[in-house]
Amino acid sequence: MGASVGVVLLGCAAMFYQSWYKARVLKKMEMAFDAGYDPVLALAKKSEKLAHVTIEPMREEEELVRRIVEGKEAGRYFLILGSKGSGKTTALVDAMASIDAEGCAFFEAHQTPEIVVDRFSESINYSMNRDYLGNLLGLSDQSGMTAYQALERALHKLEKALQRYATNRSRPAVIIMNSAHLLPRDEDGIKMLQLFQQRAERWASAGCATIVFTSNDYWVYDTLRKNSNRMDTLTFKDLSRTQAMRALAECREQYWGSSKLSQDIADGVLEEVYQTVGGRIALLNKIARREDMRKAAEQLIKDDLAWLLSKTGIIEDHDDDVMDEQKWSTCSWLLFVELAKRQKAMEEEASIALLDPAGRYSKDSATNVTAQHHLSSPTAVFEASVKGDSIISKRSSLAQDDATDPTHDVEFSLPGDVPNPSLTWGEARQVMTRPDFILDLDHSNIISIDRHHQVRADSMPMLRAFRLQAEEPEYEEKLESVMDRVSAIESLGRTRELVWKEQGNKGKFVIRQDNKGRELESWRLLGGDDRLERQEDVASGME
Repeated sequence: MGASVGVVLLGCAAMFYQSWYKARVLKKMEMAFDAGYDPVLALAKKSEKLAHVTIEPMREEEELVRRIVEGKEAGRYFLILGSKGSGKTTALVDAMASIDAEGCAFFEAHQTPEIVVDRFSESINYSMNRDYLGNLLGLSDQSGMTAYQALERALHKLEKALQRYATNRSRPAVIIMNSAHLLPRDEDGIKMLQLFQQRAERWASAGCATIVFTSNDYWVYDTLRKNSNRMDTLTFKDLSRTQAMRALAECREQYWGSSKLSQDIADGVLEEVYQTVGGRIALLNKIARREDMRKAAEQLIKDDLAWLLSKTGIIEDHDDDVMDEQKWSTCSWLLFVELAKRQKAMEEEASIALLDPAGRYSKDSATNVTAQHHLSSPTAVFEASVKGDSIISKRSSLAQDDATDPTHDVEFSLPGDVPNPSLTWGEARQVMTRPDFILDLDHSNIISIDRHHQVRADSMPMLRAFRLQAEEPEYEEKLESVMDRVSAIESLGRTRELVWKEQGNKGKFVIRQDNKGRELESWRLLGGDDRLERQEDVASGME
């Protein structure tokens, strides 16, 4: 009797523990969206030594990111595109820090699906049942699960927690997958993206969660676009000239002080750096750390060119073993040379437009404020760019959700901006003659492709590297000779030598026979035994 009572009590305790554990899992998931939980905030607070750049006027992309993180954009999910260093992650982390990450979960993608599942589970405070006491008795069914099954189970449990969170907080939770382009570009990566996208569609329609993907590469957009109904795409572009000059000055002042900044302004260094580096905020911050920014900018281009040649350098007298690699190189350089030519033409047009009727250079039309103003406050030197500010302000004054409108999500140049040419994907296919190489170049961060299928250099230093190589003497002739050699090797590879050995009577080859071995069809080689007999006859006649 006592043993039976003990078994019953043990069973009741197990049932109670099971119910408590399931409720505890959901409670822990809700706690993951409490203020101050996300570990990314701790990392952001450790970066106090880095210069914090304030972009003025604020980009409309950043304004929309803040609204997304604050939970004000329910009913849809987002893909944030942009080249490496354009400020996507910084904008998200800053927006999370402004609200102490309340309602947000942040995790990084990875090439291994199992690691993605682990990072995602950590971000939502889900231990994948590792702390379940039933594991001691072998009652857990987690051991034989694949990464996709584990992810599906985590998403299923998270859905219940999100419904409770949205009901209690009257706002959707925000889940951010950063660097989705790190997922493998194969079936595994596509399956992983589709699992998240299916939940993103469902949660967006229910208004309980907003999922945000960020990516440097076009293939993520191409994968998500096929099945998207509620997805909006946001593109982070380079800073305009006005914004870039202010950001560079602010970084320079924080790293080296006001006196160094004033000297750089007087020497026109900031303008030269912008013309070389462009408006990529990560590169501006990197250059501002160096004492000699001119040399740092020049070295950046040299490094990019050296790296580019290590990947796509052409070899004139190459061996047939590297023919496929030279196909990649020559087709790539056809595109690079075209981009270099277009930028050169755009710069010539801009220089002509900046000449007054008398043929003198007009500083006012170029808004060259660094040469005109030497104010007491170093950062105030850029307040004279009224024209650029007014145009940017007009864009920022648009409705908040217009930032994802395809008609407004187009990269354009303001007066004084460094030219950044582009080709449509269709034009790039015609130029390269091998369209299958385009995505590989994008994945290597050599070119970038936006949602409008515009192909351009991934960064301004990379474009300068294109020009530095393309403008070498007779480089196009060298490129043409390498292409001719590739064609010659391909032609040689398609040529086959057929060797016939003379057999039978007088070089006759029997092609078909009947069932009794009688000849039905035969071929005879010209110049076979007949030629030998003629030579013998001639020799006997001479005797």
